[in-house]
Parts: sequence; C-alpha cells; structure tokens
Amino acid sequence: MAEATPTAPKNNLPILGIILAVIGLAISAYALIHHIEVKQVGQTDAFCNINATFSCDDVANSEYSELFGNPLGLWGIAYFLGLILLLIAAMVKDEYRRDTLPTYALMSGLGIVSSLALFGISYFQVGALCLSCIGVYTVCLIQGLVTFFLRDEIPSSWSLKGLYNGGFYMLIALLGAIGGYQVVEPMPQNNFTPDVPKSAEEVREILKNMKVPQIKVDRSAYSGMGEDYRKGGDDAKVTIVEFADFQCPACQQASQTLHQIYKEFGNQVLVVFKNYPLDGSCNKNIGGNLHEHACKAAVVARCAGRYGKFWPMHDRIFAEQRKIDASRLELWALEMGITKEQLNECLSSKDIIAKIQADIEQATQLNIQGTPAIFINSMPAGNRSYEAIRSQILMHLDL
Repeated sequence: MAEATPTAPKNNLPILGIILAVIGLAISAYALIHHIEVKQVGQTDAFCNINATFSCDDVANSEYSELFGNPLGLWGIAYFLGLILLLIAAMVKDEYRRDTLPTYALMSGLGIVSSLALFGISYFQVGALCLSCIGVYTVCLIQGLVTFFLRDEIPSSWSLKGLYNGGFYMLIALLGAIGGYQVVEPMPQNNFTPDVPKSAEEVREILKNMKVPQIKVDRSAYSGMGEDYRKGGDDAKVTIVEFADFQCPACQQASQTLHQIYKEFGNQVLVVFKNYPLDGSCNKNIGGNLHEHACKAAVVARCAGRYGKFWPMHDRIFAEQRKIDASRLELWALEMGITKEQLNECLSSKDIIAKIQADIEQATQLNIQGTPAIFINSMPAGNRSYEAIRSQILMHLDL
C-alpha cells in the first residue's frame, strides 16, 4: 500500500513562524546597517548603546562581528529569508511540505544552537551584549517553540534527498542576500574615506582654497592644564592627533595602527593623544555612562603621564581593555611605580579633569561624533586602516 501523503498544516503555526521570521529579518537588517555605520565612524549614538555591558557598538567592533568576511546581520537576513521561503512553500503545496518542514525544523534547531553560541561569545569573549542581537536570539528561540508545536505536522520520515530539496530554498536565500549585499552595499568599509584627498596635489588645492581648522597641541607641561601626551618629533612635518576613549574597541585597534605608523616613520611624525571619553560623568555630550570607566581611565593615564609613564599606561589600559574597572585602573597605576599618595592626588586633581574637558570641548568644536577620530595635519583621516593612514602621511610628506 502506498504511503499516504501528509496533508497541509491545518493550524496557524506556519503563519506565526513567518511573522517571527519577518521580525528577525527586520532586526537583522538593522544590525547590518548599524554594523556598516560602526565600521565607518567607530562609535554611534544607536539606541542599543546603554552602558559598557549593553553596547552594540562594542560588539560590532569586535572580531566576532563577521563570518567569512560578511557581517552577522547579513547572515541573519539570509537565515530568516530562508525560513520564510520554507514556510510559504509548506503552506502552498502538500508535495513541497514533505521537504520543507523537516528542513525548517533543522534550520530552527541550528538557529537556537547558533544563538546560544553567539550569546556566549558576546558575553564571555567580547565582554558586551548587543540588544539587537538579543532580539534575534529571542526570535530564534521562539521559532524553536513553533517547531515543537508543529512536530505532529512534520513528516516522520526524513531523507537526505528531501533535506537537499528543502535546502535549496535556504541556498536561494543565502545567495540572494550575500549577492545583493555585494552589489548594492552603499559604502564598503574598506573604501570609506569621506573628504579625504587622494593625492598631494589635492591636499595642496584644499589648503590653498579653504581654511582647515588647526588642532591645537599643547607641547609644554606648563601650558594651561598640562601638555598633550605625544611621541615622535615635535618639529615633524606631519602631526597625527587622535581623540579616543580607553573603553572603545575601535580605539584599541586604532592605537595599534598608530603604533605601527610611529615605528615606521619615527620622528617624521608626531602622534598626539587626546581624550574623548564616552562617559557622561565627565563628558557633557554623552547621555548616561556608555563606558562607565572611561573618564577614570583618562584621569589615570594622564596621572601616569605626570611621572613620564603615559604611553606605558596607555598601552596597558588598551591591552587589558576588557578587564577595566575602577580598582584595576588604580592597581595598574601602582604597578607602574606611581605611589598611592601620587595617585590620590591625581584622582582629586582639578587640572587633570580640566584638561580632559578641554579635549572634549576641542572635539565638540571639531564636530566629533564618535571615537576614534584621527586627524592628519588637522584634516580628518577618514579610513583608519594602516594602509590608508600611511598613504596620507606620505602625501603630506611630499608637500
């Protein structure tokens, strides 16, 4: 006797699955757009940046935000689009259902496993959580419940051929999403260089036709609230100024890039560090405490600078960025040889706070929206890659 063909689902669970997948697709699209923006500017004012624990910028800036060179948001779009295709096919025709529902169940399980794995990586490795990512994880978990309640509708006999046929829908979604992204991606991060000149001639033309706001560098410990900490040649032809936040992952990457630049060019360049902590306790431009220890990190680093140890402290804080808290910052200062009395004096110093706020005011005048912000001879660097900064330095050296 021939095996009876299962009838089409008689409940609304597939419709619920489609609605959930549409929600997941929308959240993934937001995550993709946010990822592109973060790669362009480093830090954003996205709603999901609440504090150091819940910071989608920190997650997007981490090495785990991409898979095979594509943002996780794009993979989410492909995944949920595939689920939509599978469920629509299951509702349209009985003969499709035999292949699509088992594949849907398999992909639903994969979504749950992936969500748990990514949550663990985000919490334990990155040290921050992303609200939009949590939204995607939640959708995947609810999809798992839909699959559970659909279990009686799913054919009991699975076959490799059936899964292969069902997988075809996922392949269409994957190729469509990735292919479409490669074609219409608005601003590829590797080529994002807003208002950055391409040649020495363009630099000359810009300098001739417009007034570039000069970024003041305090070179004396007795100037105002104190000097700007820097390395390289004070008389160098090229001055690189970085506004940064010690808790910003993109700033950590930028610090490594500028260290490479300094190693290559030495006294041909002057590398200057200025503070722009994304912490409302000292930065009036920031609502709340996105990076709750950033202001104290800036104070401790400048304290170390008083005793000739700014750059070792700068490097230590960035190297241990995921471990930053108030007590560790003080411990690292003591390990640098700064006494408890010296540290306490720094922590209560009005001059150090005033200097940090002077940096913030300077950043405000330059319309800096996020960190890191890098300027080469007072001109925005745009692309922060080593190759891009190096090429711009060479252009300025040729002037």
